[in-house]
Amino acid sequence: MPIGFIEGKELAALLRGPEKASTCVLDVRDADFAGGHIPGVLNIWSDEFAGDDSVDSIIKQHAFTQYKMIVVTCFMSQQRGPSCARRVDSRLEMLNDPGRPAVKVLYGGMRKFKQDYAGQPDLLEDC
Repeated sequence: MPIGFIEGKELAALLRGPEKASTCVLDVRDADFAGGHIPGVLNIWSDEFAGDDSVDSIIKQHAFTQYKMIVVTCFMSQQRGPSCARRVDSRLEMLNDPGRPAVKVLYGGMRKFKQDYAGQPDLLEDC
């Protein structure tokens, strides 16, 4: 099943609203993470998602099943983000939990999100 996208404005509304606690933002960038990110984001480099065992460990360690939505992003959300999102979604599906979280990719990635929300410290830090 293909992974869907979430627009920046939808993510901003989630992060500013009551759904914030049930939304996990997973940023899979490596060195480019330092150029600005969403406060409280979980930063795990994309190469950590290579094997099933490592993805299963990430899901367990960070209690992904407690969330309603997991939003995965990278710089442009064209390669690393969608690839990691598919891996997470596939492994969550294997858990066979009917309440598993939706997995989405941030449309346009952090490049677009930073353009749209620059100067808004509740949504961006270290820019």
